[in-house]
Amino acid sequence: MKKRGRIRIIMEVLSYVAEESPVPATRVAQATGLAYDRLVELLEELNDKGLVRLETGERARRVHITRKGLETLRKLRELKDFLEDLGVDI
Repeated sequence: MKKRGRIRIIMEVLSYVAEESPVPATRVAQATGLAYDRLVELLEELNDKGLVRLETGERARRVHITRKGLETLRKLRELKDFLEDLGVDI
């Protein structure tokens, strides 16, 4: 099985959060197949960049997508389609 690249992982996370927002981080980890600790590191990076908003409660960390996150996801999808047309897999 081919290893997923960072761009694909970010797209998968943003896509899932966009569909389910707000969503518990554990569900994002399950849906994307990422280890929870690795996902949390990525979510913190995406939060710092303003792509998602993390809400930490007593029992769960919930993830919300931002407008900037939705716009970034749209651009990443366009780039993915363009690269696939060129025969490049991301």
